[in-house]
Amino acid sequence: MEALTERLAGNGSDSAVPAPASLAAAIALVRAAVAAAPDQLAVADYVDAADFAGHAEELSRHVDYLQILSAGAVDRTRTQAITKAATTRATKSWTTGWDNGIETVHETDTAWPAGTTAETTTDSIPRSPADDGCKNTAEFLRLRLRIGLGEAKRRLHLAHAILPETTLTGDSTRPAREHLAAAFAPATALATPGTETVTALESVAGSGPVVSSRTGTIISATLDRLKHHTTAENLDRIEHDLTRTAATADPDFVARIARRWAETLDADGTEPTEEALRHTQGAFIRKPRHGLHHLEIFATTDQYEHFATIMNAATNPRTHQPADANSSQDTSVWQDNMVDLDRRTRNQRQLDGIITAFKAALATNELPTAGGNRPQIIATINYQDLLPHLPAPDTSAGTGAATETGTGAGHMPGTASSSTASEPSTCSGNYIFTGPVAANTIRKLACDADIIPTLLGTHGEILDLGRKTRLFTPAQRCARQVFETV
Repeated sequence: MEALTERLAGNGSDSAVPAPASLAAAIALVRAAVAAAPDQLAVADYVDAADFAGHAEELSRHVDYLQILSAGAVDRTRTQAITKAATTRATKSWTTGWDNGIETVHETDTAWPAGTTAETTTDSIPRSPADDGCKNTAEFLRLRLRIGLGEAKRRLHLAHAILPETTLTGDSTRPAREHLAAAFAPATALATPGTETVTALESVAGSGPVVSSRTGTIISATLDRLKHHTTAENLDRIEHDLTRTAATADPDFVARIARRWAETLDADGTEPTEEALRHTQGAFIRKPRHGLHHLEIFATTDQYEHFATIMNAATNPRTHQPADANSSQDTSVWQDNMVDLDRRTRNQRQLDGIITAFKAALATNELPTAGGNRPQIIATINYQDLLPHLPAPDTSAGTGAATETGTGAGHMPGTASSSTASEPSTCSGNYIFTGPVAANTIRKLACDADIIPTLLGTHGEILDLGRKTRLFTPAQRCARQVFETV
């Protein structure tokens, strides 16, 4: 590894070896080092292994810089080649056609016009890189280097941030992120702390990149986010602070510092536009997974606060349900000697808290009505599946069904005991929106729901529809009480 470092240092900016040959020699040395690494590390002690890892990481930073540098060069040269080819085609082609279209024709007959030879009429129009089928440079890098499209875009974005740009006149401009460019440049270092001019670069012999490309992407993305929320002077100081932090810390720590800067300057976050809300905000029903329904919600800050309030109330260990009327113990006061038998996870408790809030809302009469009826859960099931312990009646007149409406099932112990061992596994009912549902689920719902008996005909027509409650007039109630006391 030391020999590899020396050779790489020898092939620096002062080397007369062309760049491709220099890289080829470096690749050969790296391959040799990789082949010898297992044997060397097998007999290495802790210090030698740590030094080897340090050299490998230093080499990776140089490779990161070469990747960014080459990606920027490919983007620049590809754009120049496309522009040159388009200009040449425009000067060497003639157009025909009407106003509704233009056709470009290249002459291929070497004998026309008369008196010319093949040497003087050879088509010298260069082939444009835009004809390779790639929409942009990122697509080209993805196919050429066999890397992901996101990785190609990341390299190009970082290259535009830390590499000098070339103007139309051929002059070079300073990098957009000077401090970050100084941390990547092989022969430069950051300015000395405490100096007034923080943009100055000091030459350091034999130095290399002090940050990785991942850290540079974090810093560049943070600065792009904050450029509309602060002045250029503050942005320059933030870049200087993050770059100096990245020189001595890991990318995770740099990400936390960058997040703290972003939260300080933009506490509310980026306010989404109306167009963005129409595309992203809402509740989306996804494909069920493992027998569970998948619901994805994208909410604003105030909407999420309502969800968080309900979920946190459900997961608070000092929050209890109201005590029963027949219970003499006050469960509203926290007692350390109470044994917690709830084995639900935090995520399950959060979901139960949301469902409980929905049930409480459905139990009220303050929700918008539909056709005069308040929103309610409606489930339909055959009464033999609902009550399997009852004897089967005579079904010659029709088929019985029970329609249940309510706010949902209460978690009452013993509801599952109503199903017998001989019950067929095909017993099921139907929800209005969900569709088929197991009979056990509807039995739980029936514990505190209103049951409406319905008599169906042979072809499913409704012959009789009952009521959810028995209504008595005050006179009938008085007569019943007198009858029971006699």
